Amino acid sequence: MTFPKLRFPKLTFPWTQFRSRRKSLVTLILIGIAFVLAFQFVLAPLLESQRKVQEEIALKKKMLTRYQEYIKSGKEIEDGLGQMVQHVEAIQSKLLPGETPQIIAANLQEILKKLSEKNGIQIRSFRIGEPKETTSYVKIPVIIEINPTKSIASLTYFVYDIETYEKLLLISDLDITAPNMRSPTEVQGSLTVTGFTKNTHPPKGKGKEG
Repeated sequence: MTFPKLRFPKLTFPWTQFRSRRKSLVTLILIGIAFVLAFQFVLAPLLESQRKVQEEIALKKKMLTRYQEYIKSGKEIEDGLGQMVQHVEAIQSKLLPGETPQIIAANLQEILKKLSEKNGIQIRSFRIGEPKETTSYVKIPVIIEINPTKSIASLTYFVYDIETYEKLLLISDLDITAPNMRSPTEVQGSLTVTGFTKNTHPPKGKGKEG
């Protein structure tokens, strides 16, 4: 008895397709590894460096703004000091010259003589008061006695010229009377005129005045 010859179907495996897919997978893996490495060693340091640069720029901007404010405030302070210096110089230019209270009082007497002659006022006597020291200045008072004058206007102009003189002069006391009531325009009296000079030896302790 003869059995029929069996034929099995021929099985084929797609090696070419498998190799192609495997190659693609390996390529993807390699690309992924390359991306990770690039991110870790190139992109990440670059981003970190960029972040630090931006932070440094922001910090420098703040510092620049602060420096500009300092410069502006410094200029304002400098302008203020300049104005203060000018103010002090203007005050000092109005102080009486002289190295001692006696010399300063003598200079003040000469000023009062000149102003009295200008306004027709006769000064009977001069008397130097006691100098008084303040923190920065010395007050030099001079008391003058004036003869009777028949012109109140002359006395008014005399007082005005004293208080508006180019040097700093103050009338700290004024005692004017009319000795003859029948002629009230005739007046006489005394004035205390105070001049100022710089105090080169500021007082200490209780003797200091404001």
